[in-house]
Amino acid sequence: MNSPLPPRALAAPRHRPTLVVAVLSLCSAAAYLLWLHWSGGSPSARGTVVSALFIALDLVLVELFRRAARNPELSAGTARALRYMAMAAGVALVGRTISLYAHVTGGTTPSAGLADLFLLASFPLTLAAFLSIPREQRPTERWKLAFDAGMVLCGGGVALWFFVLRETLASGMASPAGVALAFVYPLGDLLILVAIVTVLLRHPADGNRSATGWLAISAALGVADDLFRSLLLVRGGPLATVWAEALHLAAAIALIVSAELFLRDPHSAEAHRGTVPGSPFVSALPFIAAGVTYALLFVGAMQQWVAPLSGLALGAIAVSLLLGARQLLSQRENALIVAEQAMHASEARFRTLVQNSSDLIFVLDADGTIRFASSSASRVIGYAPESLIGVALSALADPEDSGRVDAFIEMTAQLPGVSPLAEWRLRRPDGHTVQVEAVASNLLADPSVGGIVLNARDVGERKALLDQLAHQAFHDPLTGLANRALFRDRVMHAITLARREERVVTVLFLDLDDFKQINDSLGHAEGDRLLAMIAARLRASARSTDTVARLGGDEFAVLVEDTNATASTARLVERITEQMGFPFALSNGDVYVSASIGSASAVGGGMDEIMRYADVAMYSAKRSGRGQHRVFDAAMLG
Repeated sequence: MNSPLPPRALAAPRHRPTLVVAVLSLCSAAAYLLWLHWSGGSPSARGTVVSALFIALDLVLVELFRRAARNPELSAGTARALRYMAMAAGVALVGRTISLYAHVTGGTTPSAGLADLFLLASFPLTLAAFLSIPREQRPTERWKLAFDAGMVLCGGGVALWFFVLRETLASGMASPAGVALAFVYPLGDLLILVAIVTVLLRHPADGNRSATGWLAISAALGVADDLFRSLLLVRGGPLATVWAEALHLAAAIALIVSAELFLRDPHSAEAHRGTVPGSPFVSALPFIAAGVTYALLFVGAMQQWVAPLSGLALGAIAVSLLLGARQLLSQRENALIVAEQAMHASEARFRTLVQNSSDLIFVLDADGTIRFASSSASRVIGYAPESLIGVALSALADPEDSGRVDAFIEMTAQLPGVSPLAEWRLRRPDGHTVQVEAVASNLLADPSVGGIVLNARDVGERKALLDQLAHQAFHDPLTGLANRALFRDRVMHAITLARREERVVTVLFLDLDDFKQINDSLGHAEGDRLLAMIAARLRASARSTDTVARLGGDEFAVLVEDTNATASTARLVERITEQMGFPFALSNGDVYVSASIGSASAVGGGMDEIMRYADVAMYSAKRSGRGQHRVFDAAMLG
């Protein structure tokens, strides 16, 4: 059976969605535009065809947005936004159906008729959809968005009135209701565009940024379409009509692309986290609107001077410009103050961390001279931090380590980055040394530091603990002698060395005679005292090059390494026998203890072999009587 695939392998990779409906809609729109361009089409026929086409597009939008809103992978806010978009398309569908009915029946639809009311009703629904898109919003962001949108609408409205509607009203080509609609449609699209671009570029959003981006494209095309139609009230022309219809259809197709992306390639809110960076263009939109308004005010005041309004307008423009400049300077000053406060706060936080660190922190010049020392210097090495300024770090080191300190600093100064760990001893004022572990970072090229940052910590207690643990692992806790593990290691190394130098290795095994009787009669505490005394005498009898060990219980061993091991072993046995002949003073009086000794020598044998032979010789001595010594002989194995 094949092994199951991991979860990552089971997840199907995402592919680019196939936008079938958008492609079909694009083909239908292209066919309509070609018909409109080549045939011209009567206003009645054009109105009928375009209404039918947009009814079909609205039906598609209602179905796509409705189905996309049901996708459980989308967040609740995104699903709510898609439902609003479906409702907006449905309301527009009703308006266009009314318009189509008027064209088919041969009636006329007033500019501000029922169809326009339904089409206008789609604007608040679309705006509600955009504002429902999930985004992280600060408490003041809604008010900021409202003020920005108000400024943009006022600026856009002034521009529309000045460039388009003023001429339209003056020419008498449109009724007041028609002019109002020509004013409301582009402003509605502009408000939607401001909202969607703000959602896209100023706030964090979910992962459906591509689909939401097509909503923004649709809103931008809608603004261009409505502005172009307003200009047609003045200029007109068949080619302009084709372009206006093309913009209108492009806005609808952009909505279809967005709906299909939401339906076919949805992203959950968890799939996209993090704040989307703000857009300078979006932030500048309110100021652009204000600039456009003031520019038009200036043009109007200069084209026809009306006292005192023109003078007041120019004065208001000058005061506003000066106020804006002052505001920019204040914002810049505030930004500098905030940055300086942040820098001071960061420095204070760093200083607090350094001063309260348990480690030694030095900043050194390239030659190792101390420029800064943390307050922990007084606790770790006993020097006040200010007294170390200008002192070479190597002068604080133990004389045996000062050369290594200088080499370490020189290496760090030549190599960028972090140095490897190093250990040396630093002297305290009382002459004692502190074992430290140090690491350094070369920040000579950093203008904010301009030195070598050295971090050192006291590892004396740790090393003492490690030494203690190592000693306990290889030494007998009662006598302080080597234990069986260390003795076997020493024997193995001695044999390896003896093979190269043709030296003789001798092992002595000692077993105390009748030690059990002493334990039974005097107690185990007195027995332990006796073992410690015997260990001391064995250590005194052996040479400094010999290894004395307690193998367990009342068994001891001695390793002898010598070119003349036979003579050395004989003298060692004599000294041990002599030392064992003296009484041992215990709490209940003096006791005498003897030891049976067995020895074995080897030049090329193995460790286990020589230790087994020594053990055999020891038992042979014990059978011979108390306090005897026997040298291993092959006959003992029989």
